[in-house]
Amino acid sequence: MSSSTEESLGRRRFQIQKEKAVEDAYEKIRRSFGQEWQSFSAEDCVVLREVLGEIWICVDRDRWKNYCFSTLSHKEILSLIDIAKEGLCQKCMTAEALARLDEILE
Repeated sequence: MSSSTEESLGRRRFQIQKEKAVEDAYEKIRRSFGQEWQSFSAEDCVVLREVLGEIWICVDRDRWKNYCFSTLSHKEILSLIDIAKEGLCQKCMTAEALARLDEILE
């Protein structure tokens, strides 16, 4: 197998792992809110998925596993979304934004 094929497979495997981790975290959050989940807009849900993906990329796996997504409050979710929107305006997450996100999830 050529090195470019191996690299491509490695990138795809990383992407699949990220997508699964984000989906699992997102579902834990969604289920914990029950009917109240509908108070979040479709745009908020998209941004939340995106920020979860950014966090997954930037933190080590042990740290990610220690986050308790099912206990996040409405205010904490809105904070995650707000920080993510700030970062999206800048086209990338800053170290400061990631530290603020980590603090919320800790």
